[in-house]
Amino acid sequence: MIWKNLWIWAGLGILSATVPAEASDPKHTVPDTVAAVTVLPDIVVSGRSSERETSRRELDVTEIDRLAGFGGDVLKSLQALPGVARPALFQPGAIVVRGSGRFDTRFLLDGVDIPLLFHYGGVTSTYDSRAMQSVDLYPGGYSTRYGGCVGGVVEIRGRSGRADAWHREVDVSLLDASVMFEGPLRDNLTLLFNARRSYAGEVVRRAIADNDDVSMVVVPYYWDVVGRLDWTPTVDDDVFLSVFAAKDRMELIFPEANEGSAEVTQATDAVAMSLAFHRVILGWDRFIGGSFTNEMRASLGRSQEKGNTFGYFRFDSDAPLASIRDQLTWDVAADVSAHVGLDMIRAPVRYNVKAVGWPESDEHDTFSDLAAYVGSEIKLGDRAILNPGLRWDHYSHLDEGRGSLRLSGRYVINDRHVLTASAGSYNQSPQPIGQSTDPVYGNPDLPPTRAMHLTLGDEFVLGTWTSAKIEAYYNTQNRIPAYADTLGVSFLPDAEGRMFGLELMFRHTRPGGFFGWISLGLSRSDRRYQRRPSNDITTWSADDWVPYQYDQPLHLEVVGSWPLGRGWSFGSRLQYVTGNPDTPLLSYGGGVFEFDADNGSYIPVSGEYLSDRYDPYLRLDIRLDRSFGWLGAAWTAYFDVQHALASLYNSPEGYVYNYDFTEREGYGGITLPTIGLRVSF
Repeated sequence: MIWKNLWIWAGLGILSATVPAEASDPKHTVPDTVAAVTVLPDIVVSGRSSERETSRRELDVTEIDRLAGFGGDVLKSLQALPGVARPALFQPGAIVVRGSGRFDTRFLLDGVDIPLLFHYGGVTSTYDSRAMQSVDLYPGGYSTRYGGCVGGVVEIRGRSGRADAWHREVDVSLLDASVMFEGPLRDNLTLLFNARRSYAGEVVRRAIADNDDVSMVVVPYYWDVVGRLDWTPTVDDDVFLSVFAAKDRMELIFPEANEGSAEVTQATDAVAMSLAFHRVILGWDRFIGGSFTNEMRASLGRSQEKGNTFGYFRFDSDAPLASIRDQLTWDVAADVSAHVGLDMIRAPVRYNVKAVGWPESDEHDTFSDLAAYVGSEIKLGDRAILNPGLRWDHYSHLDEGRGSLRLSGRYVINDRHVLTASAGSYNQSPQPIGQSTDPVYGNPDLPPTRAMHLTLGDEFVLGTWTSAKIEAYYNTQNRIPAYADTLGVSFLPDAEGRMFGLELMFRHTRPGGFFGWISLGLSRSDRRYQRRPSNDITTWSADDWVPYQYDQPLHLEVVGSWPLGRGWSFGSRLQYVTGNPDTPLLSYGGGVFEFDADNGSYIPVSGEYLSDRYDPYLRLDIRLDRSFGWLGAAWTAYFDVQHALASLYNSPEGYVYNYDFTEREGYGGITLPTIGLRVSF
């Protein structure tokens, strides 16, 4: 059914328990590990710092700004890190981590869930990079601070406004325009404000308005706003109030189309989606005496989403949210610290769904989750650290809870090598959230999905500015909801997953010099289903492991930015990825045909499920920047080209076949040039 592929309830993606950010107690340090970078506005301080998570990828906001292919967007560069799959053409904003499912990774802003990381089309992120302090990717093996997911975690940390003076910035490109200002309101109070609005949809609509040859109207747009106040009333207190809001709307109108049923929606000639959400976050970090540190995050928000696919399917959801979490850290002794945390979230969701041939689902359910966790950091001598922890997640809409036991450790071999290892269990609410447990379209009796993560790695320093990390992992999942047309339900929790691989990343970071990395991922992601995943599969065995749809055995990224002098810089990105799995058609090269005499057309005959692959994916992006001063302001002009080789080799994202399926032609992305101008004053 078409709704099974298009039901994306991002507004319901807030329903897992929120988690707090890592405590920042300077009294607890661990042995020096890899070189790290702390980012402040216009300042990059390089040094050596402690690391508590065994699997962590940190992105430098300042340096990413000039890398090719990302358009200055830090979050887009996540897709060039080890362990992150290349997203498909029609899901460009997906973050698929270590072969897990598309909905298995959590997105956090200052410890609070956000439903959408990218605007529709994956062109840019919903949270502007210039308002970020840092972005961390935890691909696996993370501690008990993070829960409610079995894949990875992406954590954004917003930054405070500058305290030295008022600064303003305007950025205009072919896609959107933004404005930002920040500065001190008084000695201990700063403000940051950023707003962005796209206009590409309006430009396209106006360009084709009088063109009679165009039968499709594209009307996409997005906007986002970030506002943040930071207050330091005492030397022991840091308080901030952050407001984040975003909206997306996309509509494709086909004037000659009239598909589906008007009983589902009157818009039988259109495909449309709209999502709006906001979060208001109050944060308070306090040092209590000499032994205790407390972190508190309180949040209010709302997510609203609606859409339709011609007259086949429509949905409408409204998800208010209130959450509060608190983490208390105690310095038990010089070599031991402990923390305890509590997360509470309440989301009384109302949604309405209708699909052709199915009853209407009009539900009002409260997805309230409660999570509690404990953990500790134990320093064993000068070289070893252990981090044991226990977490309990209770999913109220399932009336069921699950515990997680985790252990990670680091061992410093010498000044250049640090060994890391982790083992832990994880769980999450059945995915897609809401749809999978819907009484009409899902199965209300589904249990939480469970997973196990194992990692073993080596972090090593190659030079003053060069570091590397190699890490192996083995993950398993069970009780994965799988589509079913039996027993009167649409999902059954009987699919299994196994993911394993080896990741290697070399990174060079030199302030004012070359910045870049080479990442290589060798991996495998398999699934085992008890029933046929698709009705057109000819052969099937419930004992066989088959590739996951995002299985990419080889993923290579070469990314770099070079200063050329006189304000010029050049960046490039080369990406090579194994083609995604594909189910072959036996008519193409196999000589197997099926003809429907009643309709007078050929019917595609499928071969073994996902036994073939698309051709390899190859992509080259380039970027050129020129910075200069003029009229008392700092100016930057940039030219960014994505898919620069598309005219020579168009990496296939799918195939279009002729009438009898004996010939095919691949389709993929297009070359996308962007120019822009930024001024700061």
